[in-house]
Amino acid sequence: MKKVLAVAWPIMLSYIPLGLACGVLASKCGINPLMGFLMSVTLITGSGQFMISNLWLAGLPAFSIVASVAAVSLRFALYSASLSPYLKKASKRMSLALSYTLIEEAYGVTLSKLSEGEKSWTLRNALALNIVTILTWAVSVSAGSAIGAVLDIPTALAGFVMTALFVCLASSQLTSRGNVVAAVAAAVSVIVLKLVGLANVAVPFAAVIGVAAAFVAAGDAPAEAEVATRGDAA
Repeated sequence: MKKVLAVAWPIMLSYIPLGLACGVLASKCGINPLMGFLMSVTLITGSGQFMISNLWLAGLPAFSIVASVAAVSLRFALYSASLSPYLKKASKRMSLALSYTLIEEAYGVTLSKLSEGEKSWTLRNALALNIVTILTWAVSVSAGSAIGAVLDIPTALAGFVMTALFVCLASSQLTSRGNVVAAVAAAVSVIVLKLVGLANVAVPFAAVIGVAAAFVAAGDAPAEAEVATRGDAA
């Protein structure tokens, strides 16, 4: 457990302020501490929880909220797929447990250690890391919900925390053609959909369009590189 905590504590510390802000925002939607805790350990998507509260407060219908969270959470399928080569000898129970409890930061740690061939980092360590970080988030959200029920904290302040985080993450990812294409396509799609009166489904549709555009751009890149290579060789 010491090995797990040694890599988990930075993640746990970063989750506390974000979880508190998420809980405060959730309290504005009528989510009490117990509900916040249960949502955190079942949904296992911090960004999704922020999105649920923001979209609920914006008055969007349930379908649009569910679709938006589902679109944002599609990335976890890619995370699980990238870990699958290391789970060939694992039991089905372990594979399902790791997939269900997967979160970004713990995924990054586990993938790094497994890809580097670190023998001491077992799948049990990976699962323990997932659980410890999820519980930290859940307790923080629950505490934030309790604080939000007592203190009158502006909704805009709590909601902007995740917006600021997304902006930072997005700006740091604009280093490849696929990411830039995805960001531009999604932004343009949101504007167009809202202009034509489809504001309720703008976010989920834009997310799908952005991902599709990124895949197309990524597929074109190797072809262009091959053409350039042939031209240089000629």
